[in-house]
Amino acid sequence: DENLFTHRGPWGELLTQNIKLERPTEYISAEVKHPEPEAWSFAGQTPAQVKARLAANGLTKEEVEAQTTSSHFTSTGSATVFTPDENFLLSLKPETRQKLYGGLYGLGAETYIDFPFIFPKDSIETIYADARLQPDDVALLKQLVYPAANAVRLTDYNLLLRKIPTVERRVLMAKVLSLQPAVLARICVRPDSDIDKIASYWGNMENVRFTDMRPMLEALKGLPHGGTMSVMYFLPPFARSRLYTYPLPPQPGDPVMDCHWSTFNFASLQPDNRFNKPEFTVDYIKKNYYRIDSPSICGDILLYANDRNEIKHSAVFLADDLAFTKYGDNYRQPWMIVRFADMQAMYPALKPVFYRKKTD
Repeated sequence: DENLFTHRGPWGELLTQNIKLERPTEYISAEVKHPEPEAWSFAGQTPAQVKARLAANGLTKEEVEAQTTSSHFTSTGSATVFTPDENFLLSLKPETRQKLYGGLYGLGAETYIDFPFIFPKDSIETIYADARLQPDDVALLKQLVYPAANAVRLTDYNLLLRKIPTVERRVLMAKVLSLQPAVLARICVRPDSDIDKIASYWGNMENVRFTDMRPMLEALKGLPHGGTMSVMYFLPPFARSRLYTYPLPPQPGDPVMDCHWSTFNFASLQPDNRFNKPEFTVDYIKKNYYRIDSPSICGDILLYANDRNEIKHSAVFLADDLAFTKYGDNYRQPWMIVRFADMQAMYPALKPVFYRKKTD
């Protein structure tokens, strides 16, 4: 199978297969029934300040004047809520979308402005070609995506859903857009495999008891041609129980299950929700980790930082070119094993740095 790869290393012999994960229909149906109109909330800003921000980020003078009449603004507490017209959003050119949404990114104005869909170039072509989608819906998607580094992005997700006429077609679009490249990873055990070597690599993780895996490995080694065993069994309980699954939609008081929460709880028996707070996480890294040139031990950390040295994504190194991660704090994203290259394609502007936990 051209989709299967094997690679030997300190981890043993790794058999990997590229897969794509797609959100279950049950999780999608309710949320696509009534897509909300756009409402961008600017905390602590007046309508005049919002107007100036729009003018500074790619909109023409005419567009700003047409979109910033009193009917487009409401105030809730100290925030100004801006409701752009549907036709105005549909009319934006890709380069205007890129500048506008880039300028509003990170302000907390709207979920998809801060957490847009990101598609590496090859994956967007796969989406366009998906036979499940109607040509009209694909044309609409093409109209709404815009370029960003080595990828394209979609911010106007709710608008896309609202313009698709039936719930059935919306569900299909949401499923296709949810496709994520991931990796199925297994350890190959042959009659001549060195189980002690495999043990020394995988058995050093906190809360991993290698003695639990040994009977299965010995059984596979005893077969005439050996066999394979999922890497899932070699992971700590936190990661093992979540791998290849999606979180449920959050309830009030639930932790924000983002990449950092997932990375730094990887080996925890009980998740520590303080990893929701960036300042706590940064402080924890400074106290408990040191910088390394490249990851080589299961449990090493990958941090993706921007040019201002702010950490925007994190993942846990497993073996070879594989990491355990979850993209963003969006419950539409699964926990999965990914290749470094696919992770880099999700964050093309960020550079990875590597850290290892200090030992006592």
